[in-house]
Amino acid sequence: MKQVLSDLRIIEFGTDVAAANTGRLLAAYGADVITIEPPQGHPIRYLPPWPAQNVSTAPDPETSILFAYLGTGKRSVRIDLENSKDVDAANRLILSAHGVIDSYAPGQLAKYGIDLESLAEEKPSLSAVKITPYGQTGPKADWSASALTSAASGGQLYLTGDKEKPPLLTAGHQAYYQGSLHALGALLTALYAAEKTGIGDIVDISLQEVQAATLEGAGPSALWYNSEQSRGGNNPRALWGVHPCKDGWIGVASMPRQTHSVLDVMSMPELKEDPLFRDSKWTAESDDLLRHLVPNFTTSHTAEEIFRMADDHRAPFAMIPSPDELLKWPHYLETGFWQEVDHPALGKHPVPSGPVWFSLDTDNSGSPDKGEFRPAPKIGEHTLEVLEELTSSETTTPRTSPKADVSDSSPLEGIRIVDMTQVWSGPYATRFLADMGADVIKVEGPTFPDPIRTAGGARTVPEINLSPYFSEYNRGKRSLAIDIKQKSGLNALKRLISTADVFVENWSSGVADRNELGYKDLVSLNPHIIYVSMPGFGHTGSDASRVGFGPTIEQMGGLVALQGYEGDAPHKSGISYGDPIAGAACASAIVASLLYREQHGKGCYSVLPQR
Repeated sequence: MKQVLSDLRIIEFGTDVAAANTGRLLAAYGADVITIEPPQGHPIRYLPPWPAQNVSTAPDPETSILFAYLGTGKRSVRIDLENSKDVDAANRLILSAHGVIDSYAPGQLAKYGIDLESLAEEKPSLSAVKITPYGQTGPKADWSASALTSAASGGQLYLTGDKEKPPLLTAGHQAYYQGSLHALGALLTALYAAEKTGIGDIVDISLQEVQAATLEGAGPSALWYNSEQSRGGNNPRALWGVHPCKDGWIGVASMPRQTHSVLDVMSMPELKEDPLFRDSKWTAESDDLLRHLVPNFTTSHTAEEIFRMADDHRAPFAMIPSPDELLKWPHYLETGFWQEVDHPALGKHPVPSGPVWFSLDTDNSGSPDKGEFRPAPKIGEHTLEVLEELTSSETTTPRTSPKADVSDSSPLEGIRIVDMTQVWSGPYATRFLADMGADVIKVEGPTFPDPIRTAGGARTVPEINLSPYFSEYNRGKRSLAIDIKQKSGLNALKRLISTADVFVENWSSGVADRNELGYKDLVSLNPHIIYVSMPGFGHTGSDASRVGFGPTIEQMGGLVALQGYEGDAPHKSGISYGDPIAGAACASAIVASLLYREQHGKGCYSVLPQR
C-alpha cells in the first residue's frame, strides 16, 4: 500500500526513547527506517519492562518489551563503530538515505568518523535531526539526562503534583516521547525543504527546550510578567480536575462555555440562570460553590453513569481507565485502533495505531492509513540485506537540484494555512508552522473568539488582545474575524480556502460538515487542499460524539491511571498534557502531507483523534 512517507529512507542512530519513537512513527507511515545497532544491541533493549519469565535471569535483549514497541516496522543493521569498515558502511548508508536521526551525545558520532555536517556538504539534500537533553551547544551540551531530569530541567515536573507535596513525575518516558514528536516534525520540515529546493538541514532538538515550550499558561505568564506559577494540584478548579465517584474516580475539564452542560449533567439546570453562572465566567465565587456541588454529585454515581450522562449533554467528563482496560475499550475495538504483530521472541502482541489517519485519495474512499506495523527486528537481522542493497543502489537525490537563492528562506515560505483551531492543541501546531515561514491565517468568529482570549474574563478591546496564553501560541499568525453563520461570511471564507494549501480544524465531530466546511466541501473548491481534522475522539466509534480538552485526553488515554501519590487519587499532569502531544503530531501530519503533495502532486485528508 502506498503510504504518505513511502518514498523515504531514514537512518536511525539512536540511544534513547526519543530517537527510537521518531523512527517508529516514520516507519509506521511507510519510511524505510534502518536502525543502527551496536554488536550487543540497542541500549533500549536493556531497559525494563521484561516478560515475566525474564525477571529472575539476566535480561535477554531480544525479549525487550520496550524495544518490541519502539522498534516496530524498522530494519536493523549491526554496526561496530570501533570498526573502520563498519563506519565506512555506515557513511555509505547515510548517503543512500534522505534523512538521519541522531541521539548520540554532541560530537560523538563525528569522533567515530561519522560527520553529518561533512556528509551534508557532499550531499546537500541530506537532512538530519539531532536529539539531546540540552542541545548541541551551550554549557550543558555534554550533560546526560533521564526522563526525570528532562522533565525537571524544562519545568513540567515543577508544575505537576500537589503544592504541599514533592513534584510528581508523569509516568514513563514522557519527556522523550514529547521530544520525539517535535523531532518528527522538525525532520519532516527539513525533508520537505530538501524535496522542494534540493537543500536539506540539520536540526537541533533539545529535550529541555521542548519541555520549556510546553508549559501551557505558566510559560507565557513567566515571559510576559516574570511571574511564577505554583503547582495547582489535582483540582486547580472544581471543573478542572479529578473527583471521587461511587466506584473510583472521574475527571472533568470544562472551559467556561461548557459550565452549563456540566450543570445539566448534575441535574441542576436552574443554576444556569443564577447570576453566578449565567455568563459562564470563571469566578472565585462560582468555583467555591462548584467545589461543593461537583463532589456531592460524583460520589453519588459510578464513573460509567457520569460518563454516559456527560455524552447526553456534551459535557467534558472523562473516565480514567488503566492500560489493561483500554485494550478492551469498545471505541478502540470498533475503530480497529489496536493492531497485532507476531514478534519472533515474544509472540503475538497488540500495538496501537499511529496518531494520524491519512487518506491519500482525493475522493476519500477506502480505509484510512492508521500506520502499518511489522514486528521489531532481531539485533542486526537485516545487516546483510541492507549492505547488499548498497552495492546496487545510488545516492538518493531530490527531484530538484540545489538552488543558490534559498539559503536565507524559511522552509515553509509560500505555504498558506487557514487555521480554524482554538485553545491549545491546534494553535500549538500551527504556531510552529508559522515559525517555519508559513502564512497562517487564524480565523475567529466576531462573537465567538478563541476562548483562551476570554478565559480570564476579558470581553472588550484591548483586554481581549492581551492574553499571554493566546499570544504565545498564536504568534506569527495573521488574524481574520468572519461570521461563517452568515452566507456572505461563509462564501468569503471559502474564497480564502480556495487559495490555501492547508485547512486545519479541531472541532468536535460533525461541526465541519454542518457548517459546509467538511473535506468534501473544500476539496471541490481546491482539489489540492491538505485538510487536517483534530476531533477529540475521532469521527467514528462510540466515543466520537464526546467533547473534551487536554486533561480529558490524558485521563482517557491511560496516563493518569498510572501516576499519583502513594495511596492517593490518580493524578493529572501540571499541564493539559494531551494538547501539545496532539499539536506536535498535527504539525508533523501537515508537513508530511506537504511533502507527499510535493512528490506526487496530490493533497490529502487526515484525521488526528486526539485521544
